[in-house]
Amino acid sequence: MTESKTESIYEEEKSKVTKEHADLGAWDAGEKAEIVEQVAVDDHRDGELTLDDLQHMHEEDLDIVNVDKIVGTTDDTTLNAFTFRAVLLSALMAALGASVAQLMYFKPVGTALSNTFVLMISYVVLTLWAKYLPSGGWLNPHPFNHKEFACIYVAVNAANTSAYATYILSAQALYYNAQPSEAGAFFLILATQMVGYGIAGQLRRFLVFPANMIWPQALPTVTMIKTLVNEDSNYTQKRAKYFFILFGCAFVYEFIPQYMFPLLGSFSIFCLANDHSVWFTWIFGGSSVNEGLGILSLSFDWNLLSYYYPLILPLWVQLNIYTGILILWLAAPLIYYTGIWDAQLFPFLSNAIWAVNQTDGTAMVYPQKKILTADNEINDTALNEIGNPRYAAVLALSYVVINMGVTASISHVALFYGKQIWGIFRNIGKGTGRDDIHNKLMANYKEVPTWWYYVVYLLGLAINIGLAYANHSGLPWWGVIFAVLLSTVLSLPLNLINAVTGTGFGLNVVAELIFGLIRPGYPVANMYFKTLGYNTLSQAGVMGQDLKVGHYMKVPPRLTFGFQLWGTLIGSIFNYIVNISIINSKRDILLDQKGGNNIWSGAGAQTINSAAITWGGIGPIRMFGLDTPYSIVLWAFIIGFFAPVPGYVLHRFFPKIGFNKINTPMILVGLATLPGANSSWITVSFVVIIMSQWFMKRRHREWFVNYNYLTSAALDSGTSLMVFFLAFAVFGGGSGVAYNFPTWWGNRIDADAPYVDHCCLTCTEDQLAML
Repeated sequence: MTESKTESIYEEEKSKVTKEHADLGAWDAGEKAEIVEQVAVDDHRDGELTLDDLQHMHEEDLDIVNVDKIVGTTDDTTLNAFTFRAVLLSALMAALGASVAQLMYFKPVGTALSNTFVLMISYVVLTLWAKYLPSGGWLNPHPFNHKEFACIYVAVNAANTSAYATYILSAQALYYNAQPSEAGAFFLILATQMVGYGIAGQLRRFLVFPANMIWPQALPTVTMIKTLVNEDSNYTQKRAKYFFILFGCAFVYEFIPQYMFPLLGSFSIFCLANDHSVWFTWIFGGSSVNEGLGILSLSFDWNLLSYYYPLILPLWVQLNIYTGILILWLAAPLIYYTGIWDAQLFPFLSNAIWAVNQTDGTAMVYPQKKILTADNEINDTALNEIGNPRYAAVLALSYVVINMGVTASISHVALFYGKQIWGIFRNIGKGTGRDDIHNKLMANYKEVPTWWYYVVYLLGLAINIGLAYANHSGLPWWGVIFAVLLSTVLSLPLNLINAVTGTGFGLNVVAELIFGLIRPGYPVANMYFKTLGYNTLSQAGVMGQDLKVGHYMKVPPRLTFGFQLWGTLIGSIFNYIVNISIINSKRDILLDQKGGNNIWSGAGAQTINSAAITWGGIGPIRMFGLDTPYSIVLWAFIIGFFAPVPGYVLHRFFPKIGFNKINTPMILVGLATLPGANSSWITVSFVVIIMSQWFMKRRHREWFVNYNYLTSAALDSGTSLMVFFLAFAVFGGGSGVAYNFPTWWGNRIDADAPYVDHCCLTCTEDQLAML
């Protein structure tokens, strides 16, 4: 594109936009550069990109072009998506996905069955269905099509998660006396998800219709659907063969690092060289939850390597996340060594809450049952005797980072997407702002009436008010309404970050803080308030992503809406069944103060409980007030709000350098990676990211478009299926009896080895007590 043509395009676009958005202020050099870049993208959306184009195109713009290449820009409006087979298969696959996802909540690094694997099972079943059942009629009306697959995906995606309400139920079962009835537990799981759908319906203009709302985690699914159903049978067979071969290899291989040779999952050269150092364990170890930082540890287990979706999230997102991880690697040892927050009294990494023994000054697990009454309220007399809970230093740091992340997300969206959002607001009711090719194609279908979303929203709200009293949560009716309104207001900025980057922060800590300020002394009520505040926002994001997939696949929006609700119902049932099964069979391991072992993890429930006691029971003022060691936790909200400003200012002054790719929320995501996870994956995962999101994406685009997301789907699916199989077959997830592989150098699970990566293998008892 020549300079004169560039200037001409700029003047033309400036004239158009200035007329439509006259109140948006003067155009500057940064906006000029963005217009020219977007015009270049539009020029290529229906054409071919040269290697030079790929090398110089912005990452976000390249993603938009790649999406068009993957999805296509045509539609067949005669295809029928609502069939009996789609309804039946979506129910069966939703049940499978929900069961595995709930199991993975209790794993050190959980990898749920990928939606694309579930689609592959559906593909095999539907192929046999179409071939052997009589054609015609309701049972086998026509050849199956990609819109049916999209509907199955929507139901599966709604169910293929561990619903946040199960986190609360887990914490209640492990740490508290009073628990809801079976019916109360089930409807809590269901109703807390319903409200989010009403929110998502109001945000379609912001999270679904704009072309730059990519929803990266939906792309493997879209790729898979296009692979399974394509007019070119050779194309379909070739890609399906690739998927099955890679899936089979991943399934067979995962048996080795998961069962026979766990050292492959966390191979630390440093710990092998020095197996008697606590500091080496903390710095280089990473095989178990909260073992260490995993610096330069090598992992060859995809179950661990997939932690931050290395084949899915764009490079600029990953670089921001890894910047945060690098800061964590530097900050955690310094904080511990210098004794900030009395760090050396407590474990280096831990999600538990602690107390300081007033006699000898040593740390002990916080005796929370002693400060709770029979009604799960705080006993102030006992609390004064025992003292406030204390955190391991890195957990305290993570609270600071998470609080910063929420407000940083709000300000980041306002700074970098504010004009886009304002433009959409101004065009509501004018019928403009939807000139993207996918929006034009979707205009052929009836949209979901707004009142449908309001009905689901209000019904879910009413059920949650009833459950708050029926489950004896201590949360009043106004608390339920307040939590839902909070989620409604903040859904746009927090879910927009997710739509662009593929990850982000939730509202859990903010919800805990607000209700803790209003009503301290009620930990269970605080957990319920947090569930309503956080989970409704999260479900709005899930619904938004589902709507985007339906948008890409040209599924009628009303069908997308219906299959979403169907999947949620099925998922809630099986979430509850698996959740209670694991808690009953693995209770002792889940209650371990270190968070579990290399097979089972109770870190999630520990974190929920720690937050309930500190934020809800004791209250933010007593825990985080100005005269406490953790006052920075509250100041973090203000600090985070201003954190994106320097990057934005640099971008305004130097628009061509790329400062707009500094994403403060993503840096904070990386910084909050630990505690609560295994860390051996970090180094090798970064190598995978560079190979996929830079080398293949820029230099081998055809392979990237056709096979990158397919590769991710195959590896995720094969791995998660083997992990699921082993969990129930040999690790005791079903019967409660474990059948461990014999102990050897590559499988040190014996009592003499604290970790499978040989860290601190020959440490003394005093050293082991420090871990």
